[in-house]
Formats: sequence, C-alpha cells, structure tokens
Amino acid sequence: MVVQKDVFWKAGIITAIVFILGVSLGSFLESSRIKDIREEYKIVEVQWADAKLQSSYFQILKPEFCDSAIKENLNFADRVYNEGLKIERYENANKLNDESQLLYEKQRYALLKTEFWLNSIYLKEKCKANYTNVLYFYLDKPALIEKSKQDTISLILKDLKDKYGEKMMLIPIPLDLNLVTINVIKSTYNLTISPTILINEKIKLEDLHSFEEIEQNI
Repeated sequence: MVVQKDVFWKAGIITAIVFILGVSLGSFLESSRIKDIREEYKIVEVQWADAKLQSSYFQILKPEFCDSAIKENLNFADRVYNEGLKIERYENANKLNDESQLLYEKQRYALLKTEFWLNSIYLKEKCKANYTNVLYFYLDKPALIEKSKQDTISLILKDLKDKYGEKMMLIPIPLDLNLVTINVIKSTYNLTISPTILINEKIKLEDLHSFEEIEQNI
C-alpha cells in the first residue's frame, strides 16, 4: 500500500512537471510566432510603400527612362511571384494555422499582383512597350471540376510564359477573396466563370482553351 502511494505521488509530480513544461513551451512558441508575424508586418509595410511610390513615380516618368522603368516593374513582378511561392509553402506545410492570417497573406498577394498589372498597362501605353498583358482569373477555393480546369490552364500559361518570357506579363488574380478592387474588375469585365483569361484588357477567353488557341490570341 505504501509503495502504491509512493508511485501515485511520483506520477503526480511528473505529470505536473510535464504540464508546466508543456504550457511554458506553448507560451514560448506562441510569443515567437507573434514576434515573427510582427517582423513580417514591418516588411509588408515597406513593400506596400515601395509599390505605391513606384506607381506614383511612373506617372511623372520621362520617356528616356522607359527601359529602366519597365525593367524595374519586372523586378517588382519577381518579388510578388516570390510572395506567392511563400504563401504556397505556408499553405502546403500548414504553417499558418490561423485562417485569418493566411487570408491576409493571400489578399496582400492579390493586391500586389493587381498593382503590377496597372503599372504594366500604364507603362505599355506611355512607353509603347511591346509586351502582352495576360491576366489569369481563378478561384482560390474552387470546386473539384473548377480546380481541374484551373490546373490545366495554369500549366498551359506557364508553358507560354516560359516560351515568351518578358514579352508576356502573366498575372494570376483570385476572384473570391472579397477585395473591393478585384470586385470592381470582375464587374467591369463581367468575370463570372473560372478560369478566365483576359488578354490586353480586350480579349476574354472563358473556361478551357488549348495552348494553340491562347497563343493565337496572344
């Protein structure tokens, strides 16, 4: 009987120690995660300020600086693309368990892509640039049949981008993130089907199309 009491007493102490360590570790990890998020917000603020100033600068751009401006806009596209890859890694690794944080990242990515598109329109008109704007509208949360179509179109567009390089500005934008700017774009171009491709703000290709069909319109 004494031995049993001793065992229960020791087990109770061990359980308490494990519980305290678990709480402490959880608290440490949570504070570390919050710190990482705060650091990320600082980076975001700089990126947004940089993007807005870049867009404003393009408005007063002199023609002799067009080449450097187009190049910098492409660099901006690369940075935005890397943001998309980061979000994809987060989602696949389930790193961001907080759905609101993941939604925020996706919304920010979508708005940066839209900023790049507007820059591309302006520079193409002002600088007489020889490239094609290709917007790819998709759903972030598609049904199964839509996902299959989106995957197919994504692969085709990637192949076209690999073929044409800087002559093709490929800009994927999600339609279902409840953003006012994108909702206005949806209404302007009557975007009701996913996937939809918009070429040079004029040609709209809805649903599935072959590599050859899309290339012909580009």
